[in-house]
Amino acid sequence: MLLEFSERWPTPWFTGAFLIATTIAVATGMTRIAFLGLLVAATGYVAFFQFPEVANHVNLMLCLNIAMIGLLSVSLLRRRYSADDDYALIAPVLRISLMLTYALAGFHKLNSDYFDTASSCAAGILTSVIRALQTDLFGIPVVVPIALGAAYLGYRLARRGRFGVAGNRLFTMVTAAVGLAGLTAVAVVVFYAHLGPLLTAIGLIAAIAVLGWELGGGLLLAVPRLQACIVAFALTMHAALALIGFVDFGSMAAALLFAFLPASYRQVLIDGFIRLGGHSLSRVCAYVGMSIAIALVSGLNAHLESVAHWTLISGIVFDAAVLIVIWPILAAVSSPSQRPEWGGVRIIDARTPVLLYLVPAVLIAIALTPYLGLRTAGNFSMFSNLRTEGERSNHLLLGGNPLKIWGYQEDIVWIIDIDDRYGDVIHHYDAGARGYALPVVEFRKWIHDWDQAGYRVPLTYGYRGIRYTTDDIVTDPMWRTPNRTLPMVLLDFRVIQPGEPNYCRW
Repeated sequence: MLLEFSERWPTPWFTGAFLIATTIAVATGMTRIAFLGLLVAATGYVAFFQFPEVANHVNLMLCLNIAMIGLLSVSLLRRRYSADDDYALIAPVLRISLMLTYALAGFHKLNSDYFDTASSCAAGILTSVIRALQTDLFGIPVVVPIALGAAYLGYRLARRGRFGVAGNRLFTMVTAAVGLAGLTAVAVVVFYAHLGPLLTAIGLIAAIAVLGWELGGGLLLAVPRLQACIVAFALTMHAALALIGFVDFGSMAAALLFAFLPASYRQVLIDGFIRLGGHSLSRVCAYVGMSIAIALVSGLNAHLESVAHWTLISGIVFDAAVLIVIWPILAAVSSPSQRPEWGGVRIIDARTPVLLYLVPAVLIAIALTPYLGLRTAGNFSMFSNLRTEGERSNHLLLGGNPLKIWGYQEDIVWIIDIDDRYGDVIHHYDAGARGYALPVVEFRKWIHDWDQAGYRVPLTYGYRGIRYTTDDIVTDPMWRTPNRTLPMVLLDFRVIQPGEPNYCRW
């Protein structure tokens, strides 16, 4: 929650207050009442001031927060459960929700444009990660210290794990495979600009790998013996994505992946300490402290003075914080004498109240919205290349839009000419709107936001085959929108791109 609100500090007073409250709660020992207070504050702020224009993972956060608020409230009022009991009751919902988030995001990617490397989001994101690793920090490409650090940590684990010793063949095989994969990744980063014809193949491999991780891995998290590999792979993927700005989602995924740790490994993580200046510090507290530092510098970067390469730096710091937390688990796994047995965890627990399982049902309903003709944003279709507007979708299984009931996506306005300066109050106006279309309900949300900001917005637009020009769309009798309707409150749409293929957007 903290890293979500502090990414750009959109409301400094709330983010600052939440940061202070979080710091105090952690420093004095996080209690259930303190955690409940933070949940209520975060959920109320998003629901009343940001929804529905929120990121995909924020919708996930809202659903889980509401579930935890309900559980903690009942627990505290009835005084029936302990903190451990509360965790045991909510853990199945956390696990299923993350599995669904991955799997549903993967399902959206089953479309023709996702596998077109010229437009695929996977290829574009891979390119962004590689460019981030090629960035010079203090005159050195960042891939160099990362590779050296990884090699040193791998060496330490290999020594603990008695690399190559009989009886530890699995660790030997895994270490060799990871090392080979790491060398391949470094080679791709270093020689990326010279790979020529191989770039198409690399982009396609990236698309298939992400799809396999999300759709396949999300579903296979239900298999206890496979959970360790999938959790490790997921953390690696989130570490790479953090370097290009996905620290907030990475932190949420890391918290939910924690729910897949068996009790013995969870205790190894909780009991982990580091020595700092002659004192012992909990590794979890170190993680929180580094997250607070990221939040503070993000505020500086957003409102006071720009920090060069801050997105990349914040990702590196976050990855280091996660590594600090999980190091005892890596050390235990690598050492035959210290390795607890991995039995995985069961996804379902009979003790969990049935009402809490409404959360996964709501997540599935949200994910179905693009195919029903409702919202095209905030439904786990981020970076998927999915297009559902019009009579046909680009989805490989639902191309004929057989589920579409509502017509919001077909009642559209084309933005022909607009001054992009007016986009500063519009959610996700980053790439501008000229030449794109908007569903009418989203267009009216824009007009409402301009009205609230006191803007006078000249606009040339097209609607139902007719071109219009107005000196001020905000006061135009046809479009004036002083109040939000229920569809405006609940629905959220991306801009609609003309032509094909459907290029990558958030």
